Amino acid sequence: MSKKTEATAKKTVVSGWHEGRKYFMADQEYTSVVAGKDDTQSEYVFGSGEIAPGGFIPDHYHKWEDQTFHILEGDLEVKIGDEVFNAGPGASIQCPRGVSHYMKNVGDTTAKMISYIFPGDWAEEFMAETSRQNEIGEIDFALIEERFGVVYI
Repeated sequence: MSKKTEATAKKTVVSGWHEGRKYFMADQEYTSVVAGKDDTQSEYVFGSGEIAPGGFIPDHYHKWEDQTFHILEGDLEVKIGDEVFNAGPGASIQCPRGVSHYMKNVGDTTAKMISYIFPGDWAEEFMAETSRQNEIGEIDFALIEERFGVVYI
C-alpha cells in the first residue's frame, strides 16, 4: 500500500504531439516518449503513438510491465489475450503483463493514442533498440526478450 506523501521527485513535462524522442516501433507505427523514466522516477513511461492506415503493433506481451492505451483518433482492431474487438476514440485499454496484445489500424486515417508503461525502468531502452533494429531491417527477437522481457508471437 502506498503511503500519503506531498513530496515528489517527478519532473514537470509539457510537450506537443511528437515533440519527444520518436521511435520507429513497427512498419507504419511510431511512438514518442513524453515523460520518460528520468521524469517519473521509473514509475512509468508516458508516450504518444501513431499507426498509419493498415499499420499495426505486432502481437506481443511484456513479461515485466503493464501497459495502458487511450485511443484519441482512428479505428483500431485490438486483440487482448484471446479477445478481438474494435476500439475508437475515447476507448481505454489495459494490458496486464503476460497478456498478449496487438492493434491494427483498420480505418482510413492515422490512429493516435497515448500510452503508459508501468514500471518505466527499461521501456525507453526497449523502444530505442526496437527502433534501431527496425531501421536496419534486422530484428533480433531473442535479444529483445532477454534484455527487455518483450516476447513477440
